[in-house]
Amino acid sequence: MNYQIFSNKDLKLKLPFGCIISGPSSTGKSTFVRKLISNSHQLIEPIPKSILYCYGEYNSLVPELQRAGVSVYSGVPPEDLIKKQEQPSLVILDDLMYSIDEKYLSELFTKKSHHLNFGIIFITQNLFEKKA
Repeated sequence: MNYQIFSNKDLKLKLPFGCIISGPSSTGKSTFVRKLISNSHQLIEPIPKSILYCYGEYNSLVPELQRAGVSVYSGVPPEDLIKKQEQPSLVILDDLMYSIDEKYLSELFTKKSHHLNFGIIFITQNLFEKKA
């Protein structure tokens, strides 16, 4: 087997893409996303012209991202808000597992991300939560 070292180009995310980040509290999900955003010009291709961070619970990342010029939105973003973002864009859904409709989430990952030219990152603590 031929083991080659990854090149910088191999490690870039190619827009449009879908990504799920899942893990319990204090596992570095927010730190990873913060670093991904601040280094998006090196890690995402083409470089996103806009970033929309949508959150379920207000957290320390929100004002930090606002200061960095990232658009923030409390709750599940309506499609028209995503359409208004300068393309290509990056849409981050943080802690919205319980408030987002499964069909809408599926459409964002499968159809809408490609048609509207955005990458989507879904952040959750438990991807396999049983619904009541």
